[in-house]
Amino acid sequence: MNIVKYVDKRVKVQSVKELIESAGNRIFSVWFVKRSDGSKKKMSCRRKVRSPSYSKAPSGKISYKRKLQDKANNLITVFDCNCLKYNKQDKLNGRGSFKSIPLDGIVRLKINGEIYKII
Repeated sequence: MNIVKYVDKRVKVQSVKELIESAGNRIFSVWFVKRSDGSKKKMSCRRKVRSPSYSKAPSGKISYKRKLQDKANNLITVFDCNCLKYNKQDKLNGRGSFKSIPLDGIVRLKINGEIYKII
């Protein structure tokens, strides 16, 4: 386990973002603290998912606005691989949806078999 310690919040956010981007298109795990209620959450996710068949991807002008919003609020948009999607008849429609993760709330990452504990 690699322990990474940061003093400055901006340096932490930038370094965590670079670690996540180093995963490329592969699946990675992230543990983070939710901003809404302070609970911890684990998520298996991917980046660079273009067009899943069962979930609507951000595209066009919405994608550009989302990138600006992510940068302003220290967020990163990922594709959550374990989120179940149901249709109106409560039948399983597929797996996965787009979620935003707060970069300053990340406490642990597992990328390419390496575990990073972020303090």
